[in-house]
Amino acid sequence: MSDFSVTRFPLPRDAAGPVTCAVCGCRLEGLSGSLDGAYRHFTSLMPGQDARGCRPYCVDALHDGDGRLLIAESGRGSAANDAAAA
Repeated sequence: MSDFSVTRFPLPRDAAGPVTCAVCGCRLEGLSGSLDGAYRHFTSLMPGQDARGCRPYCVDALHDGDGRLLIAESGRGSAANDAAAA
């Protein structure tokens, strides 16, 4: 392995390219309207899984433009849900 390949930094994500989930690697679809800029897994007719049949724990959560989780789904023990219940 050359020193060049070790010290080279990865290129930034192409803004026009697809967004993938940072947790499981599935492609995400962009939302519009009040949730513009948020992404989610492609929906399925089966609850708890995405269109490919994957069942990651983040399937119902919203993601940001880098594929990281924005909001945990209700019932998962997030701090926002705990505060709302109080």
